[in-house]
Amino acid sequence: MHSPKLDEFLKLAAQGNLIPVTRRILADFETPLSAYRKIRGQGESFLFESVEGGEHIGRYPHVAAFSAGFAGALAREGALAAYFTGVAVAAGSWGEGVIGALAARYPVARNRVVADVPASLLHALPGIELAARGAAALDRRLGPHFKAYDAMFAAHDAAVSLLRWPKDAAGVYAYEDGARWTFARARRLGLRRIWDLPLPHYLSIEDTLREEATRWPGAVVGKPHQEPLWKRERKDAELAQATLISVASAFTRRSVERVGATQPTLVVPYGFPVESFAPRPEAPRGRFTVLSVGTHDLRKGTPYLLEAWKRAALPDAELHLVGPLRLAASFLAERTVGVRHWPHVPKSELGARYAAADLLVFPTLGDGFGLVIQEAMCSGLPVMTTPCGGGPECLTDGVEGWLVPPRDIDALVERLRQAAGNRDALVSMGLRARARAESYTWRDAGQALVAGLRAHID
Repeated sequence: MHSPKLDEFLKLAAQGNLIPVTRRILADFETPLSAYRKIRGQGESFLFESVEGGEHIGRYPHVAAFSAGFAGALAREGALAAYFTGVAVAAGSWGEGVIGALAARYPVARNRVVADVPASLLHALPGIELAARGAAALDRRLGPHFKAYDAMFAAHDAAVSLLRWPKDAAGVYAYEDGARWTFARARRLGLRRIWDLPLPHYLSIEDTLREEATRWPGAVVGKPHQEPLWKRERKDAELAQATLISVASAFTRRSVERVGATQPTLVVPYGFPVESFAPRPEAPRGRFTVLSVGTHDLRKGTPYLLEAWKRAALPDAELHLVGPLRLAASFLAERTVGVRHWPHVPKSELGARYAAADLLVFPTLGDGFGLVIQEAMCSGLPVMTTPCGGGPECLTDGVEGWLVPPRDIDALVERLRQAAGNRDALVSMGLRARARAESYTWRDAGQALVAGLRAHID
């Protein structure tokens, strides 16, 4: 639909020269840019993108690499009783052909083919996921803080808690925001309850956002994001019912320890996606290029990177930002010399971006892991990051890249200048990064998780 209608538009036009016109569309497979290109029509037009509530929480596909990979690992070890998920098909099934046809237009659909999990153990609930996504997309009455992510996980949690479970199950492994009712049933049955926390605890994230808003006044518009009360209560209930917490980094483990969690915490880093990102065939040429991939905001440490880039003043160099840039235009105005920005790059093209860069910089202040670190290392690209995520689990300082203290602009400047002054050393670091990646794949991570779970359950 378009709003306002023509008659209302004409009335408003008589009062001023700025009339908002909106159109609501289903956008589950769209980015803001792709949707805009479909509705722009002829003539001159402009796209203004805003974000409600800061959107500091990443939205994960219902069948993500880590969940499907770990389910496959459990199945290979004979330790999987059932895998409940959303839209998914088993590899080799007739459904894989359907997904293949859909992937011709929507490549992300390939994520819904689950390998290593037998069809008899795969319990897909496509109706739950699609209905939840549709409801959240269409019903604005749910409020600005209720997204498709929330509807999908809450509905899935409710459905799984009511379904028939295998009698031989000894425990339940569920993800943050999708475990409350499932854990309640598992508790009544006396089953172990493993809570996967993909991001630092929400209170840790909120503390970081408040602190950074004070450190960088004017960097963002509006107040720092805070989870709504209903969602805080849900997360707290999940944590309270868990018997084991599963995380991918020591940083995330410390975030739950700081809020007083007494349950044991299992730290198993994600495996490197070596099959998805090939090593680059040759060293980068041309001007020195630093790459940063992901969301660029306060929590990701982007202000520190931009300030360091400005102070480093590297000749014949560019900083490439790939992903949404969620900082105020007035703040960016003085910090974009030599900086180029791409709001969205398809994942199929990320490998080429990594291959063309000299260094990936990921100056996060609070991440559960940081998959871009692994993607870059698989591509043979050295990484500079902080200990506030999965950096310490992925690289050794000075070997495959650098670990710099968080919020340390001087350290960033020093390493940037060192990197630009010795590109041959970066190439060697990149080769070591790829070798490190090959030593710990998703299969290795799955085996480590299974071993940790068995130690807890046994």
